[in-house]
Amino acid sequence: MSNYVNENSMASNPGAVCLSREKFKELRDKILRVNPLKKIYFNKQFKRIDQYLRNGDTQPAIVVSVSPLIISVYSEDMDAVLFLKFPEELAAKYGLSVGARLVSTNVYFEGTKLAKDIQTGTGYTHSFVNFTPVIPLFLSNDEGFIRSRVNLFEEAEWNRLRLLTEERAAKNIAPRDGFYYFTEFNILFMIF
Repeated sequence: MSNYVNENSMASNPGAVCLSREKFKELRDKILRVNPLKKIYFNKQFKRIDQYLRNGDTQPAIVVSVSPLIISVYSEDMDAVLFLKFPEELAAKYGLSVGARLVSTNVYFEGTKLAKDIQTGTGYTHSFVNFTPVIPLFLSNDEGFIRSRVNLFEEAEWNRLRLLTEERAAKNIAPRDGFYYFTEFNILFMIF
């Protein structure tokens, strides 16, 4: 089995959920409607995404809009947010509304050049240059556990997320595809 995590590093709040085969197939076939020629590559991402969900760093996220579905995800290590755009049908499927609290599991990347779409804040640790957030609610069957993880964070962290979300929204930076990690694999070394 390929190892997609750095065994010498551990997230303070690992995601602790596994990727659901049923949700994976539904996402691939019904929601994203992956081209049959691209399914082979998509399917090869299963183990990697499963490890992201199990070992990634749990961080707060909030719904910015439902049409289109945009979720703002936070990284404490980078003191930054990313906006992720998802298919709108997921908002209805999971009963999401603007301001709804969620969690992401973040995978971090080392390197020398900061990702172009990340604007770090004053709390940036300078340990990483990019992160890949995964919304476990969309990929795991452990929905009750996942929803309970919003309680890991104090109001100060939610307020920081809201402030950075408002600042990013004012700059009109295009969101990332929420499922880009299925089709774009960053070869930088991953840290959790």
